[in-house]
Amino acid sequence: MSHKFLKTGTAASVVVLFLFVGCRNNPEVVRQINQVDTLPVEQRENVHLVYTDSGYKRFEMKAPVAAFYNDLQNPKLEFSRGIHVWFYDYYGQVESELSAGYAVRFPALNRWEAMYNVIFVSKKGEKLETDHLIWDEAAEKIFSDKKVTVTTGREIIIGEGFEADQYFNTYKIQKITGEILLEDENQ
Repeated sequence: MSHKFLKTGTAASVVVLFLFVGCRNNPEVVRQINQVDTLPVEQRENVHLVYTDSGYKRFEMKAPVAAFYNDLQNPKLEFSRGIHVWFYDYYGQVESELSAGYAVRFPALNRWEAMYNVIFVSKKGEKLETDHLIWDEAAEKIFSDKKVTVTTGREIIIGEGFEADQYFNTYKIQKITGEILLEDENQ
């Protein structure tokens, strides 16, 4: 009987030993599994948002889908199927508009990023095209370090890097690589 007990006790000890020795946690794998921003905490379709400040409509936004990710270090609102934004002046008139194939807002930073076929049009009809644009809400500035094309009524300017006020009234193009003067139809 003691021989049977010894055999069972040895088998149990071997199983316990394998459990403790064989099961190690890889901290990186555990972190990835427990990461809170892998799935959105909220998702909406056909989103229409109007943002006001001090009683004035500042901008209006429409997007097919919006998803909120609650990452503790950097929460974000993602517009994975594109976005269209209208910026308003203090009189409620459209000052400029932006469209993009993808956008993300970082509320803690008061910052938006628009990507993929970004088009920004001013009240004057000037058009900016790029693949990446950043909007700093607090500074009321837009900028990019990527290739940009600006089309005015008279010319097309191509450059790398761009900075403007959020209404696209005044802007500066960096590293201009090309300029094309357009012909006047009246001449």
